Amino acid sequence: MQKALLLKALAVLLLGLSLMIPLSMIDGLVRERQSRQQQVTLDIAQSYAGEQQIAGPLLIVPYEEEYRTSEIDPQTSTRREVWRRQARRIVLFPDKLDVSGKIDTNVKTRGLFRARVLDLQATITGGFSLPAELPWERQDKDSRIIAGKPYLALGISDPRGLAGAPKLALAGGAVEQAPNFEQGSRIDAQLNGIHAHVELPAPGKPQSLAYTISLALTGTERVAFAPIAGDNRIDLQSSWPHPSFGGRFLPDPKTQSVTQEGFRAQWHVASLATRAQQQILAANCGPAGCLDTLDVRFIEPVNIYSQADRAIKYDVMFIALTFGAFFLFEVMKRLPVHPAQYTLVGLALAMFFLLLLALSEHIAFGAAYLIAASACVGLVGFYLAGVLGSALRGGTFAGLLAALYGALYGLLVSEDNALLMGALLLFGVLGVAMWVTRKFDWYRMTLRSSTPASAT
Repeated sequence: MQKALLLKALAVLLLGLSLMIPLSMIDGLVRERQSRQQQVTLDIAQSYAGEQQIAGPLLIVPYEEEYRTSEIDPQTSTRREVWRRQARRIVLFPDKLDVSGKIDTNVKTRGLFRARVLDLQATITGGFSLPAELPWERQDKDSRIIAGKPYLALGISDPRGLAGAPKLALAGGAVEQAPNFEQGSRIDAQLNGIHAHVELPAPGKPQSLAYTISLALTGTERVAFAPIAGDNRIDLQSSWPHPSFGGRFLPDPKTQSVTQEGFRAQWHVASLATRAQQQILAANCGPAGCLDTLDVRFIEPVNIYSQADRAIKYDVMFIALTFGAFFLFEVMKRLPVHPAQYTLVGLALAMFFLLLLALSEHIAFGAAYLIAASACVGLVGFYLAGVLGSALRGGTFAGLLAALYGALYGLLVSEDNALLMGALLLFGVLGVAMWVTRKFDWYRMTLRSSTPASAT
């Protein structure tokens, strides 16, 4: 008799393992949709604007050094003096960089898929200290300097996101300026951005040049700033409640605030703490940037595809608990359950995950979960009422299944406590199973299982 019970247990185990095939297909579908979502985000970034990194402003003075040197005349093989020109530039970094920015989020859709885009409104202020004489670099002390027109450069990783022309105001000496920006950062060949030609105060004594830039910029997923000044203070706020702070510097924890209404974060970085100035001078930054930055990403910690993927990770638990309950009920009550009936109930449980994925692409995840769970609980309860010969028994199993779905939903919507809740759930299920079977005589149950009874 024990052999018959063992064979039945093995059959149930094989049925449970066979259900991994449709569940793995559903899992593959979730991953495919998730990959499609990521591709849509990339497509929108390519046609809209990508991640944004802002570096600057910098004050750059281009010049040419005309110097005299000697060389061998190839025709006469005699040495002669000639004049050569070498293009150079002076890069001045600001003493102060103060950024005050507000970031709003919007949604762009493409079919069923959505991508979050950002709208940054920023005011950048600060100032430069101008020496009495600019530090011209000379190859020859008797060379001549031919100064070019100085300009203010602002690096922007994706200038397509500029919403209108940024406004620039300068004040230095006795002159106030409001020059217009032009395309190209002119910081180095690979760093995107904009620049504006400016007039410097007359040399002869140390002076200061203050600047104010009003900037409206759009992008996707991330906003970053390079702390290139001597003293950098960045203040960002947004209504998005799920920021992820990254880069080389984190915001000040004393002033950082993250709530369901949004966040506010402040950074204070000194030039001694960053190599951003040296990295700018090295002129080897790619379009995406190579600078020390502080940044914030706008993430969705729990989206429909990550929730569906997490839900499917519990599919084995659903199948194991349901089949285990059937098996115990079959042995204890001498109500034989056919393997085909196990299979149908298992397929109904698998259908829950497919319904959840399909519905959540059209309605809110909570509503999709409620509809999918209710449909599966109702179907399984109705079916088991007939299989077990009692509406009460079918309703009891349906109630237990509904409680399991409720516990799973709590795991899915939790951002920080999912592991703890999952561990407590499994421990609780194990405890209930041990409590229910604590006085069972498994040897006698084995003998009784050999005597079939009708399901009435």
